[in-house]
Amino acid sequence: MRLVNYLLLLLVWASLNAADYPDMYLRGNFNGWAADDNMRLSRDGDTYSITVDRLDGEFKVGTADWKYNYGSNGSLTVTGDCSFEAIPDGSNIRAEGLNGITLSYRLALDEHGDIQPSTIHISTGGANPPAPSGMSGTLPVLYINVYVPGSTVYDNEIISRNLAHKNYFDGEYWLDLNGCEWLAQEGAASIGSREEPLPLQIKARGNYTRTAFAKKPFKLKLGSKQKMLGLSKSKHFALLAHADDSFGYMRNFTGFNLGHRIGLPWTPSQQPVEVVINGDYRGLYFLTESIRIESDRVNITELADLCSDPELISGGYIVELDNYDEENQISMDEKSGVSGYRLDRLRVTWDTPEEYSALQKKFITDQFTTINNLTGSRDPALWQYLDLDDAVRYYIVEEIISHIEAYHGSTYLYRDRGEGEKWHFSPLWDCGNAFNGPVDGYFYDHSLYGCTWIPSFRVQSAFNTCLRETWKWFMSTCYAGIEDDIISYAAHIAEAAVADRRRWKDAQRPDASSTADVVNNSDINKARDRVLSRLRDKTAWLTQKWGSYAASEPEPARDATPAAPLPDYAKPSAIDEFAGDRSAATDMVTYYNLQGVKVAHPEKGRLYIRHTPSSVTKIIF
Repeated sequence: MRLVNYLLLLLVWASLNAADYPDMYLRGNFNGWAADDNMRLSRDGDTYSITVDRLDGEFKVGTADWKYNYGSNGSLTVTGDCSFEAIPDGSNIRAEGLNGITLSYRLALDEHGDIQPSTIHISTGGANPPAPSGMSGTLPVLYINVYVPGSTVYDNEIISRNLAHKNYFDGEYWLDLNGCEWLAQEGAASIGSREEPLPLQIKARGNYTRTAFAKKPFKLKLGSKQKMLGLSKSKHFALLAHADDSFGYMRNFTGFNLGHRIGLPWTPSQQPVEVVINGDYRGLYFLTESIRIESDRVNITELADLCSDPELISGGYIVELDNYDEENQISMDEKSGVSGYRLDRLRVTWDTPEEYSALQKKFITDQFTTINNLTGSRDPALWQYLDLDDAVRYYIVEEIISHIEAYHGSTYLYRDRGEGEKWHFSPLWDCGNAFNGPVDGYFYDHSLYGCTWIPSFRVQSAFNTCLRETWKWFMSTCYAGIEDDIISYAAHIAEAAVADRRRWKDAQRPDASSTADVVNNSDINKARDRVLSRLRDKTAWLTQKWGSYAASEPEPARDATPAAPLPDYAKPSAIDEFAGDRSAATDMVTYYNLQGVKVAHPEKGRLYIRHTPSSVTKIIF
């Protein structure tokens, strides 16, 4: 009988060894207690193992059918280097702060030939764990952890495909340059570390891009200002997913590159980065400078929320021509000076400041009602309100990239404070429908959207004269080099694009209507060549329309149309206009900006507080 039992045991063991080993998974609060291929343990004979970034809270190991669940009772706190063994008894292991751990165990057979889990072995030596599977390893990596408040358990709502709100989550981050030499040459450096992460807040951003894709864009607010990947120093950045960019993630890159080249007042910069959130590889993202009033971004006077001071309400403002109805906006029927084009609502959403007083809302309403009416009547007085040169430069960029959604949404304008100021088309943002228009026609003649105002601008002689002169200067002196930039950029992100496709190719839409819709950019060279071909064809067609150019055309002089005066309710009162010797004036008195900071060299046209031994006066210098 013993021999029979022994032979039976051998037969069971041989069968198990041949084909019947179960798939084993690590589960825990970090992945919703669900089996996931990313948490499958690798097997070598009867021994299973997995190395993970971090474990927090309760976790288990078991098969897909939950036949085997085991662990050790009680709570385990791990600090420093350690290794330990836990005897399975069917319960969970609870751990706090397991970093860089390797978990292994082996299957055994009992005397009846039934599979039984044996010893669990967990070890951590303090070394960094391997990068999450799937990354290309060719770009910097931004690690972000978000925890359930008051715990060290991951809050995975932030990476849920059904994330339905834009509320901030508290978290931590560190940025690993990952040996990326080309970015180091641009001034990039690692920030923080796994051992010493830095605080941040993160939330979902966007409208369509947030709700239509599992790979979502995010907004970051760092705990302190940082020069992230060599970008301007700030607390505020966007992580753009570009999940719908079918041109190799090059729509924004090309539009922003042109904006820098043509000399718009400020255009965001961005850098590619691979992102890991809560230990989960999220793919290729683009760390982008957010639109902010800051000295290195939109450099205008900052205006407080809910300001009712008539001396201050003329600026500075950043507003968006929007395609969504929002609470924080004004709306009116769009006026047009030409027929045959689809008209839309003119929605002006306030970006900065975020909350308007009644007086601020009146100022914005009056300004854009006047601009809208002048546009519809083809009145050249329009250029008393809009900066003509920036309007032309902004349009040239949008036309070169055939951006059919331009002027419909994500179109920003800003205005600084005071008399003599105008509204500027800037900064560029969200070229998400670039290259969808024709290469042999104007984009607004083929757009599916209401192209707010631009057809009406095109029938104004002042606009067209400035357009032709600016076009010749730009193409002869500033455009060359963009193809080299695109080729280099494509080479930098090529492997990460493959990794991103691998990560998201089977991702289901939030509404579960289909899998993916995330575009396939794995052949980055093919996408690059499509972009280059479109740029060559479009600029050749525009040269026929706007004129050929010599080797070096001069930059046209800025438009000298004077700005419209401020309305009486927004004019400063008791403010002196200083007309004397400014160099002598700065020796006699002290000047402060409206935030109370001493200014050594006041600039013409700006509003300051002038302090003398006998008086304090507001002054336009």
